[in-house]
Amino acid sequence: MTISEEVSELSTLLNDPNTVLRPAEIVMKPASLGAVRMTRFSFSRSLIRRAFMNQWKIERLVVDFDEFGRGHIIYRILAEGKLFHFVAFTSTIDEALHTDRVIADVWEVTAALVEGEMDNEFLQFLSDEVPKQELSRLDPRVLVLTRGNRSVRFYDYLVERLANGNQPESKQLGDAGYIMRSTAFYGNGKFGMRSFLGFEDQHPLSAPYRAQFLAAWLFREVGYESVEHCAKAKNPDAAHLNDEWSCFFGLGNATGLGLIPWAMKHPGELNSWIAIRELALSNVRSLKGSTASKQILEEWFDKAYQYFSSVGGDDRWPWMGPDSLAKATLLIHDAFRSLSENDFPFNDLYLWAEKQDVEITELVVSLLLELDNTDDEVIDSLLMIESEKNANFNVTVEDLKKIINEKYFWLNELNLDESEANHYWWVMSDNAEEPRRAERSVIDPAHREIPIDISLRINKLIGDLYATDEKTSTSEFLHSFPEHGIAVKRLLNNSGPYGEPRENVCDFKHLPLNLQRFQLAMYGMDNFSPQSTDWLRVTLFQGAPRVSEIGLKDSDKWILPRQPGGLI
Repeated sequence: MTISEEVSELSTLLNDPNTVLRPAEIVMKPASLGAVRMTRFSFSRSLIRRAFMNQWKIERLVVDFDEFGRGHIIYRILAEGKLFHFVAFTSTIDEALHTDRVIADVWEVTAALVEGEMDNEFLQFLSDEVPKQELSRLDPRVLVLTRGNRSVRFYDYLVERLANGNQPESKQLGDAGYIMRSTAFYGNGKFGMRSFLGFEDQHPLSAPYRAQFLAAWLFREVGYESVEHCAKAKNPDAAHLNDEWSCFFGLGNATGLGLIPWAMKHPGELNSWIAIRELALSNVRSLKGSTASKQILEEWFDKAYQYFSSVGGDDRWPWMGPDSLAKATLLIHDAFRSLSENDFPFNDLYLWAEKQDVEITELVVSLLLELDNTDDEVIDSLLMIESEKNANFNVTVEDLKKIINEKYFWLNELNLDESEANHYWWVMSDNAEEPRRAERSVIDPAHREIPIDISLRINKLIGDLYATDEKTSTSEFLHSFPEHGIAVKRLLNNSGPYGEPRENVCDFKHLPLNLQRFQLAMYGMDNFSPQSTDWLRVTLFQGAPRVSEIGLKDSDKWILPRQPGGLI
């Protein structure tokens, strides 16, 4: 069963009376968003499927490294009649200069994804500008700008192991699954690069985030090339990573508070991401239990168990760790065995999961979605949404009150009139230009506040709406109360049922990790490792095919890779 290919409007699909969807009251709870896992709709997976389906040709064109891996490397990508290059400039820096944060002055890898031919003049231009990162001045040939560093813990270890003719030891790697760590992927017009709107229809990178994830896939490739080159420089007879290890390592990444303002400012995007998942889940739940479908799901249970148990590790507050998830997978598998002969076993499994811990619920959802086979072109089209809509300010105050009662009734559960509700405010830091949250009692916003306090703003709006004649037009109301402009526009935007997280991001108890994990899972990241309440580390493309394997293996069963030699 698939999402209908005949309907192009997401709103039409969501309003189909024959479709049973999970209510936003469940899906948009902070804990639910914070338990989401990667699915087949995640951007990393859809990129690789596209590359395999359309037989993209990716080759290493130039590698010019010294014995320490310093120099540059170029990949050539021919994709559906378009020519791209990925150029990475590599260096070494003092270990003390490594940071997971966006702000830094130097990196061991700086790179760019560009479209078009590569000649010496263009290469020199990139060599001059790409290492500058935020200070660079680029042009529309450049699609993505990125940077990162070698893993402090594991890069040199891997070089030594290979140089001595050995493979990595699982017990030394623990739960790590990367060789290099990226810290940013800039695109969409920044620093003079091409805007996303600059991609014409049918361009291979015209789906949201596809250019960034092509750059990330190739960045990961640089890690493999670099570590094997340095091992070879130490010993010409050095080993290569064997078949077990050659796809296991992904690309490390970390994220902080910057994802929170993005999520709160883009309700339309959130709605489309979640709606696609919920529509697919509804379709899977409606399936009868064919022998083939049940076998596929059984295989995914086994794969998930082997992954979690081979990696191993304790819980990672506020989430389950690999050991707990391995036990949860066995529990899920046992439950499915008892339900597998029912007429609708996938629906019954979901209903069972709904009564379990929310992380078990969302793990079941992610595994059930492997049974969906909606065409990627349909998904890509549903991801394209109109972010800026022209609001109709001719509606009345009565209409605004109805919208609040119908769509924002959940605000009553947030205790927005208590002092803790307004504990934080959000700001762009002066020195790093990074989003931060500050305690309102300690630092005055002084007109620098990022207006993502949507729950508080709508709550304040309600009081003035009820003090105003219901027949008053919205335009007249805003003339008297201009401070409510953001809240009113949010009400009139009508982004869809899944556009609003059910929380107040200024509350003392707000946990940023939940919204962060949701977005990272949609990107296609896993191995969530919180470092505080405000930021976490993740791994991208762990287990994914190498670019040389396009067309040689299955393009979509690479997730949840068993760690070679790991305990199971």
